[in-house]
Amino acid sequence: MTPEQREKIRYYAKRDFAGLGKLQPLMNDTEIEDISCDGTGIPVYAYHRNPEFGSVATNVSWDDPDDLDSFVMKLAQRCGQSISVSQPLLDGSLPDGSRVQATLATDIARHGSNFTIRRFTDDPLTPVHMMDYETEDPRMMSYLWTLVENEKSILVCGTTGAGKTSQLNALSLFIKPEKKIVSIEDTPELRIPHEHWVPEVARSGFGSSVESGGEVSMDDLLKESLRQRPEYILVGEVRGEEAYIMFQQMATGHTGMSTIHADSLEMLMDRLTTDPINLSGSLIETLDLIMIIKRIRRGDQYIRRVTGLYEVEGFNDRTGIDANQVFDWDPQTDDYHVINDSVVLKDIVEQSGRDEEDMRRELANKQYILQWMQDQQIKDYREVGDILARYYSDPQSVMERVKNPDSGDDEVGVKS
Repeated sequence: MTPEQREKIRYYAKRDFAGLGKLQPLMNDTEIEDISCDGTGIPVYAYHRNPEFGSVATNVSWDDPDDLDSFVMKLAQRCGQSISVSQPLLDGSLPDGSRVQATLATDIARHGSNFTIRRFTDDPLTPVHMMDYETEDPRMMSYLWTLVENEKSILVCGTTGAGKTSQLNALSLFIKPEKKIVSIEDTPELRIPHEHWVPEVARSGFGSSVESGGEVSMDDLLKESLRQRPEYILVGEVRGEEAYIMFQQMATGHTGMSTIHADSLEMLMDRLTTDPINLSGSLIETLDLIMIIKRIRRGDQYIRRVTGLYEVEGFNDRTGIDANQVFDWDPQTDDYHVINDSVVLKDIVEQSGRDEEDMRRELANKQYILQWMQDQQIKDYREVGDILARYYSDPQSVMERVKNPDSGDDEVGVKS
C-alpha cells in the first residue's frame, strides 16, 4: 500500500466514523452558515456567510431513503438524543455547538427525512466584515461603537436570515474588556474575545419529554443572571417571557443587547406590546437604540443592509415609539445618510461633562481606526478585539498607527 493510499483510507475513516460522512467537507468550511437537506434525491444546499452568494446547491445528496434515514438518526445520536417514528422531530446541538433541526421520514415529511444545520463557527463576523459587506459604513460603526462603549441598550430587528445574530456578535466586540458580560442563548452562536464573559445556553429536558425533568429555559437563565452582577446582558433572541425579564433588568440599570424578529418599527411595536411579550411603555422606554437590518434582493444577488437606526426618545400609548432616526439607507444609491443629529450622543456628552467638539473628535478617531482595520483587512475577531482593547487603555498609541483619511461625508452630530 502506497503512502497516498494510506492517507486516503485515513481521510475516509475519519470522515465517515468521526465526522458526518459526505457532509463533513461542508461542515469544515468556515464560510458556510447553514446546511440544509430537503429530502431524498434533492441536492443539499449551503448558505454562504457572504450575502452576495446566498444559498448554493451542492453536489451532495441522498438518493436512497434508507441512507438518509440512517444519517438523520446519526445526527440525533451525535446530539445525544433519539429520533423515531413515534417521535420524528429533532431539535438539538452537535458537539461543536452547531444547531440541528431534523425530521425523520414519516407521514409528516412527504419528501423523506430532512434536516437543517445552523453552523457554529470559531471565526465570527466582526465590524470589519460588516463594512466589507456594506451592511454598515464606517460612520455608522463609529456611532454604534460609542453607544456600546457607553452601555446603551440595543435591539437588532430583522427577519430570518437578515444577519441579526452576526450583527449582535459584531457589536459586542465594542464592549470594554474589563466589563462583565453574560450571554444567554438557545443555540451557542456568540463568540467574543472577552475573558470576563459568562456564556450560558438553554437546554431541553432529558428523556422523551420535557416533563421528564432537566429543562433549563432562557427565562431561568435570565433570572439567574441578575445574581451574577453582569454589566452587559446579551440575549441571542427574545420571543416571549425572556423579553419581559430582559427589559426588567434593563430598567434596573443593566445594559441589554438582543435580537428580535421584526423588519419595521410598526412590526416591532406589535411584537413588544402584544402576547406573549406584552411590555408596558415604561419598559420599552429603557431601550436606547433600535436597529433594522434587512436581507434585500438586488438583481441576482442578496445583500444585507441596516436600513435604519432609531433612537428611542419615549413611548406614546396612541402612536407607539417616539423615535429619532439617525441613519437611513438609500436603496437607489445604496448609500447611508445622516438624517438627524443624535439625542443619545447628546446625553452621553452631558453625563460625561465633555463638550460636543470632543465627541466629534472621538467619533472621527473611531472612524479612522475602523477604516484602517478595513484597509489592512484585519478581520479575525481576536485581532479586532485586541486593537479595541488597546484603544481603550492607550488611545494615543493606537491613533499613531492610523493614517487619518480625508472624508467629505456628512457626519453624525450631537443634537443641540
